[in-house]
Amino acid sequence: MSDIEAPFREKIQSALGDDFVLHEGCRGRHKHGGELVYYDLIATPRAHLKERGFDDGCFVIEVKRFNLDDKKAHDIKIRDLLWQCVAYSFSEVALTKGTWQRPLFVCFYIDGTGIQEQHQSELLSLSAFVQRGGVGRLKLHSRFGWELTFGSSYYFRQSKGKGPNNVGTKRQTGSSR
Repeated sequence: MSDIEAPFREKIQSALGDDFVLHEGCRGRHKHGGELVYYDLIATPRAHLKERGFDDGCFVIEVKRFNLDDKKAHDIKIRDLLWQCVAYSFSEVALTKGTWQRPLFVCFYIDGTGIQEQHQSELLSLSAFVQRGGVGRLKLHSRFGWELTFGSSYYFRQSKGKGPNNVGTKRQTGSSR
């Protein structure tokens, strides 16, 4: 079985490597049930980002390929991806032996030929919803570098630094933040 997402992880590592220490294939555990989870990438900010306001800690990057001609329905694939990210936001990462830490947040990264047009609005709507659980999106721009967005707000942009809104690291519990 081939690893269809390997080129996308390599692309992310190339784009983020100067700003983050990246770990591939790390494991963790769900905080409530203890089930093992396996992450595509874990990113920890380098000192220069922390000096610009990036919170200290790690975050998870979940990589998914979407091609316009995928056999699996995109609406189901989108929901599965976002639910996986929500579950990961309630997990603990094992970066060093014996040390567990909750990720600051989880970001998904989508690559491939694209999401079918009829499912774009669902992705936007559900993305705005899951941001409450610490789930955002990693975007790579050829002109501006990378950015981490949560709903319609950004947590951090490579070109601008930390965003003005309190998104990403604050999870909503119940009906209050």
